[in-house]
Amino acid sequence: MQNRFKSKVLWVSIVSQILALLIALDVIDLAVSDAIKALVVSVCELLVTFGILNNPTTPERL
Repeated sequence: MQNRFKSKVLWVSIVSQILALLIALDVIDLAVSDAIKALVVSVCELLVTFGILNNPTTPERL
């Protein structure tokens, strides 16, 4: 479990999830169109998915 907390990918995915949640709940107002806001949230969710699928215990980790 210690290797996971040292993983940069884990922290990027956690920050991305929090950012996506704050944008979706309009806590952070981007002052852009809904399409661009949806695109930003989608990119954040892709980063979260990558963080979930990444296994930092394998030798080919990021």
